[in-house]
Amino acid sequence: MTTRSEIRAQREAAAQASTPPVTDSVPVAEKSHHFFNLWGTLFLILFVLSMILNATLLNPKFVLHEVKNSVVETTITDQVNGALERYGVPNSILTDKDTDHLLTQAITQVYTGKNIHLDLSAVTQRAGAAADSQLAQYGLAGVGGAASSALSQNVNSVVNAQLNTPTVANLANGIHLAKVATNMVFMVTGIGLAVLAVLAILGRHFAQSFSRMGIWTVIVDGALCGTIGKLAPQLAADQPDYTAFVAQISTAFMRTAFTTIGLVLVVTIALLIWRMFGRHLLSRR
Repeated sequence: MTTRSEIRAQREAAAQASTPPVTDSVPVAEKSHHFFNLWGTLFLILFVLSMILNATLLNPKFVLHEVKNSVVETTITDQVNGALERYGVPNSILTDKDTDHLLTQAITQVYTGKNIHLDLSAVTQRAGAAADSQLAQYGLAGVGGAASSALSQNVNSVVNAQLNTPTVANLANGIHLAKVATNMVFMVTGIGLAVLAVLAILGRHFAQSFSRMGIWTVIVDGALCGTIGKLAPQLAADQPDYTAFVAQISTAFMRTAFTTIGLVLVVTIALLIWRMFGRHLLSRR
């Protein structure tokens, strides 16, 4: 015969078996990936910085755009005009189109690590043609054209000798080395970030890791680019002829840099929003 205590025990056992286990309502904390995030942050900082440098200071098109209508353009034009005046060529023979062409030549050669070698044959040929038109009145047509070849060689030698200073040579070598190093950093960090992105997606922590990387990248690259932009004009203070140009190119550099960093910030904010709300949206489906 079953006693009351046994019946009570059976009822309690049945009640416990039918009661579902109580789940903890506290969400599980996100796992930290310190080593992964450390390398990812380093890669992203260098990747964004190399991208900024390739778009600005190491980009000949960027520099050419800033050189035009600056003191550098005036300096090159004055040196060319001074060489032409030595041989009796009027300043009016050098057009704005000639100046733009010479600037493009000079900057392209510097950014490829070469010495400046400007070709003024088109200018001297026009000078020879102008001389012929004047001498034709006295029956001496063709003299100017015959002399233009020797004039071209002499003018080219004088102008290029004035432009190829040790400072320009050091600048060309420095730019060439900086471009090689920056391109290497861009490629290595780009590949590294691609690998980390795949691993983060497979590990289901892409938004968590890359949002943290983005925050540090915005802070570090923003501070570095701001410091470069502020210090550059001060470092050029001992070159008063170029202080205004350095300040001009520093402003353009910071504008491009902060635009790029701003894009990184936008992506980072999007990842942070996904971390906060994306998981809840998926859990409701």
